[in-house]
This record gives sequence, structure tokens and C-alpha cells, in this order.
Amino acid sequence: MKKNISLLFIFLILNNCGFAPIYSNSNKGDFAIDVVETKGDGIVNNIINSEITRISNASSIKRYKVKIITNYKKIILSKDIKGIVSNYQVVLDAKFIIQQNEKNEEISFQEKQNIKNNNNTFDQKNYEKIIKRNFAISMVRKLNLELLNKK
Repeated sequence: MKKNISLLFIFLILNNCGFAPIYSNSNKGDFAIDVVETKGDGIVNNIINSEITRISNASSIKRYKVKIITNYKKIILSKDIKGIVSNYQVVLDAKFIIQQNEKNEEISFQEKQNIKNNNNTFDQKNYEKIIKRNFAISMVRKLNLELLNKK
């Protein structure tokens, strides 16, 4: 009997604690984003475009037209004795030019990460793809927060 009461009590407390995911639908703004033009890294731009489509409310009256310019770089940080790259940094710069009501606003974001070189080229390329995807998703989340605060 005590076990059942304690389980019920725990369930009631956890059920009413107010937990909600950070990026749930409540953070989905009441605006539509139309991507007009993209320049730069194709993979990153495709991911950004699909994420923007996901967060955009197509039936909204408030519309933003966005131009996306991305630049992905690999910077060598260090080499070993043989001259083989051992550490490098990947950097993604993204510039969003937002047009609304004949006004242009430019928002820029940058993401960086230091990486150790992996001897396995296949694993290294897959790891870089994952990093590109994470960077792109992060950029769209930041853009979403900027537009939510814009009102």
C-alpha cells in the first residue's frame, strides 16, 4: 500500500513540474520565412533551408524574405613532425539578410570548433558532416530567437 501511494505521489509531482522542451512548438513563431537566395557552402545551405522550412509558419501573415550567405573554413592549427596536420579548426560564418517592409537587416553568426585529425578519412569526413549539420541547426535556432525577439 505504501509503495502504491509513494508511486502515485511521485507521478503527481513529476506530472505537474512544468517541464517543456526548449525547442518545442511554443517557440515556433507566428511568422513565415521565405529563403530568396543562398550563397556559399551547399551542404550547410541545404540544412539551413530545411530547418527554416520546419520552423516557419506558412499560413502566417507576417513574412520575412531572407538571403543566406555562408562560409565554411578549415584552418590548420598544428602539424606533427612529419608535416601532417594534427589539429585544425572548423569555422562556419553565416550572414542572414532579412527583408521586411522594404527594410533590410543583417544578422551574422559564427560557430567554431577545434578538431584533432583522424587517420581514417571516412570517419573524419563523417565527423565533419555532423559538425556542419550541428552548426547549421544552431544558426537557424539563433535566427529563430532573433526573429521571435524582433516583434
